[in-house]
Amino acid sequence: MLLSRFNVIMRICGVNWCARNGWTHTKFPRRGRLKLTLLYMFGLCFSISQTVEEMLTQVVGESITFSKKQGASLLYNGGTIAVVVKGNMDSSYIDSFKDRIQWDQQTGQFTIRELKTSDSGIYVVDGKGGVKTTYQLTVYDPVSRPMLTTLFNGSCSVECSVMNDRDVTLSWYSGEKILNQTSSPELSIKLSLPLEVDKQDRTSYRCEAANPVTKENVTFHVPTSCPETGPGPYKERGYWSLMAVMCVLIASVVIGIAVCQKKGRTGHSQGRMDEPIYQNSIRLEKLN
Repeated sequence: MLLSRFNVIMRICGVNWCARNGWTHTKFPRRGRLKLTLLYMFGLCFSISQTVEEMLTQVVGESITFSKKQGASLLYNGGTIAVVVKGNMDSSYIDSFKDRIQWDQQTGQFTIRELKTSDSGIYVVDGKGGVKTTYQLTVYDPVSRPMLTTLFNGSCSVECSVMNDRDVTLSWYSGEKILNQTSSPELSIKLSLPLEVDKQDRTSYRCEAANPVTKENVTFHVPTSCPETGPGPYKERGYWSLMAVMCVLIASVVIGIAVCQKKGRTGHSQGRMDEPIYQNSIRLEKLN
């Protein structure tokens, strides 16, 4: 119990401050338990009174700038990650933030670059004069693009799906109107949302996957994506009529080719038969 209280104090005061003042669990005197308990209660009340003043969200890989100006130090979940002394910033306290924190000398604002999901948490900017501003930052991965699967079973239905992640919602839209929506606290599962439409419908629907910082959507066009399922009488008559016309055309072409070939052979044979008669006529004329 004593050690757990000490750990809470370490988080409230900051590891570096406690270490500089010799506050370690191996050196802390037993007779100071009452004093430690009082300090624990004071720190607990202090931490409760430290309400979050601004909620921040950002996507992985981007940057976030804290609005507090003239910041002297930056804390993350109770631990110091950057300190400004005489116009120079030192951000070597925690390796995971090293070289990713910037401090603007003109405005005194802190910026964290190349954000990761592990950067989510409580940040406190300690300004000049001891004025503190508390932020809660949540860093999200980009949402995945949803996928559509069309099903034909006498009617037309489509299923939209996406891999789930933190605070992801999956929605069907008609214009700007939400038709249906789903979400789940269970991560790394597939969210699915079906939609059944009339095959005569000419409307376009939009499936959208979104989290607080990004969104992806895909459009479903009923006429092109979900044509008439199962041909009706009119469609069948049209199909067979087309087939009959094509058969007649093919037969006409075949017959025409056959007739032309036959005429060619007949003309050639007739020419050969007439040639001897013509030659005999010439001989008779010469004799006369």
